[in-house]
Amino acid sequence: MLQECRAQGITWITRGSAADSLVCYCLGISGVCPIRFDLYFRRFLNKDRMALHKLPDIDVDFPHDRKDDVVNILFAKYGPHHCAAVGGFNTLQARGAFGEVAKVLGVSEYQVRRFTERFPWSGSTGLMAKLEESLECRDLPLKEEPWRTAITMAEFLDGFPRYPKMHPCGIVLSRQPMASLTPSFVSGKGWATTHFDMDAVEEIGLVKMDILAQGGLAAMRDACASLAARGIHPDLEALEPWDDPQVWQMIAGGEARAVHHIESPAMISLCRMTNVREIDGLIAIVSVIRPGAANESKKLRFTRRYQRLEPITYPHPCLEPCLRSTFGLVVYEEHILQICETFAGLTGGRADVLRRALNKNKVQVIAEIGREFIIAARARGHPDALIEEVWQLVTSFNGYAFNKAHSTAYGVEAYQAAWLKRYHPGEFMAAVLTNGKGFYAPLVYVLECHRLGISLRLPDVNTPGPGFQVQHGDIRVPVSAIKGLSGRLIEKLPEELHAGPFLSVSDFYERLHPLPEDAERLIRAGAFDALGQSRTRQFWEAQVCARRYAQAAVKDDWLLPPPGLENFSSVPLAEPSPQQQLETEQELFGYPVSGHPLELFGHIAWDTYCPVSRLKEFTGEQVVMCGLIIEQRTHHQVTGEPMKFLTLCDRTGMVETELFATTYKRHALATVRYPVLEITATVEPFENGKGFTLRVQHAGKPREIPSPKP
Repeated sequence: MLQECRAQGITWITRGSAADSLVCYCLGISGVCPIRFDLYFRRFLNKDRMALHKLPDIDVDFPHDRKDDVVNILFAKYGPHHCAAVGGFNTLQARGAFGEVAKVLGVSEYQVRRFTERFPWSGSTGLMAKLEESLECRDLPLKEEPWRTAITMAEFLDGFPRYPKMHPCGIVLSRQPMASLTPSFVSGKGWATTHFDMDAVEEIGLVKMDILAQGGLAAMRDACASLAARGIHPDLEALEPWDDPQVWQMIAGGEARAVHHIESPAMISLCRMTNVREIDGLIAIVSVIRPGAANESKKLRFTRRYQRLEPITYPHPCLEPCLRSTFGLVVYEEHILQICETFAGLTGGRADVLRRALNKNKVQVIAEIGREFIIAARARGHPDALIEEVWQLVTSFNGYAFNKAHSTAYGVEAYQAAWLKRYHPGEFMAAVLTNGKGFYAPLVYVLECHRLGISLRLPDVNTPGPGFQVQHGDIRVPVSAIKGLSGRLIEKLPEELHAGPFLSVSDFYERLHPLPEDAERLIRAGAFDALGQSRTRQFWEAQVCARRYAQAAVKDDWLLPPPGLENFSSVPLAEPSPQQQLETEQELFGYPVSGHPLELFGHIAWDTYCPVSRLKEFTGEQVVMCGLIIEQRTHHQVTGEPMKFLTLCDRTGMVETELFATTYKRHALATVRYPVLEITATVEPFENGKGFTLRVQHAGKPREIPSPKP
C-alpha cells in the first residue's frame, strides 16, 4: 500500500510503536532510526503480546486531504467484499440531546446554538446540576420554559444512539466475504462500513488498519511545493542532527504557533519553561504534556531536572538505564514495561496489560497486577518500602500517553515544521491557513502573520487560489475563503480563467453567470478591486447585469426597463468606510484582511494599558493589561474547583493567563461576555527566567476612548 502511495505522491509518517522497529526503518516505512533514539522494540512486538492475540499494528499519518485517496487504494486492491471502514454509533451527549429535545419543543436552531454554546462537552447525565454549577452559565434562563423541560428530558437521553457513524480512521480486511462476519451499511462517502465498532471487529478476528489524517503534513508539503515553484527545494530529511540554533531559539522563545504538535498554549509554555535546545528534549516534551505523563506536577519536575535545577534521582539503580533520558521520571508508555520487567521481573505481556489498564483506568486489573508486582519484587529481595515507592511511580502514570517512538516521530516532524517557519515564514503560514487544520482558529494565524510582518491581501478573481498564495512577501487570500460562495462558482472560476483574465464585472457576469448573492459577496470581499472600479460602481454594474440576464431568461420585455450604467455616472456614490470594510471582512472571512484584526476594536483605549511586549519588564509586579481573547479553556485544580486559562493578544504579542478558582468565581462571566478583556494580574516569571505567565486578580470590561463632545 505504501509503495502505491509513494507512486501517487502521497507522503506519510509512521507513528506509534511501529517506529520502534528497525525493519520498518530499513524498509522506509518509518523515518526515525530506532538505534539513534534508543527506542524499545518490545513495545511493538513481543511473544506475550502475540500469545494474547494482540496483533501489532502500524499506525501511519497521511496528509488530511489525501487520506480518502489512501482508503480508495485499499478498496481498489481488496474489493468492497473484503474491505470495509470500521463503523459504530454516534451517541447523544449534553449539547446534542438538549438540541434535539429543544427543537421538538419549537425552539429555533439559532436559539439552540446560542443557548448551548456554553454547555460542557460531556454527557447529559445530571445536566441541570452541571449548568447550575457552571459559573459561565449563571445568566442562562435555566428555570424558564421551554429550556427547563428540554434540559430535564435531555438527561434521559444520555448515551442513546443517534445515528450510525464511520470511524475516522479504522479500516478492516478479511479473507472471507465481509458480509459473513458483520452487518454493514454504505457510508456517506460510498464505502462499505461495519455496524460493529472498533472493539467488536477485533473480537471477531478482523485485521484493523488505522489510516490517519494530519494537517501538519499537508502544511509542510504545500509550503515545500510553493518554494519549489520558486526554484527552492528544501530537504527536510537532511536537517539531521537538528541543531540549528535559530530554530531552537524560536521554539524555546515561545514562537512556535502554527507548528504542528508544539503550538498549543500548554506546549509553548512548556518549551519556554524548559528552554529546550535539542531534539531529545523536544521528543520528551511531546510526551510529558500528555495526561498520563503529566500527573502529580511531573511537568514542573521535568523542567527542573532538564535544566539541572534539582538533583536527578532514581528509586533503585536498576531503573537508571531506562529512565536516564527522562531524568528519573516516567514519561513514555514503555517505561511501564521496562520498570515491571527490570525491577520486579514481570513478563512483558503482563506489563503490557498493566499499561493498557492504566490507560483506561481499569481499577480491578491494576489491583490484580499490583499484587503480582509486589510478590515478584519481594522474590527479588526488594524491601516493602522500596516496592511501594516504585509501584507508586508506575501507577502515577495513569491516563493517555505516548510511547517514545510516537513522540520521536512527532518531535522530528515538529522540528522540520519549525525550520520551515523560521526560514520561509510566508510560504509556511500560507500553507497553514490553506489547510485550516491547526490548533487555533484562522484569526490566530492571521495575528501571527502580522507579528511576523506578513500582510494579507484581499481575494482577486484573476488570482483565485485555490489556496493562500505568497505574492511579493504578502499572502493573497483565495476566493474560496469567502464564506457562503456556491461550490459551482468556486469550481468554474479557475476553469474560465484559462480563456483569459476578467476585465470587468460585466465580463465576469457574461462568462460565469453567477448567482446574485455570489456576485455581492465577491464585491463586498474586494475580489473585483484590482479591476480599478469603486465598490459602489461594481455593485450597480452587477445589478444591471443581473437584471439583463433575468430579462433574457424570461424572454420578455420589462414593464419598467432596468437603468443602464450611464444613469449612475453623474450620481455621487458613497463608498464604505475603512471600518465598514473591516467589519464586512470579519463577516465574510472570520478575520479582517485589509487591516490588523485589532482595528475592529479601535474604540478600546489600548494606549492606557501595558503592552504584552513590555510585561517582562515588570516581573513580580502587578500590571493592568488588555487583550483580545484568542483561546480559553477550563480546568480543575487539585481541589476539584474550576479554574480557567486564557490566551490574550494585543498588537505586540500574545500572553498566557491563569484565573485560579477564587478569581474565576468572581470574574467567570466577564471572560465570556467581553471579547476584549481588561485584566489586573501579577507577572509570575518561570524559574529559568525565560518566560512568564499572568496570575489574574481581576477581569472586566476594558476602558474605551471617550467620544468627542459635540
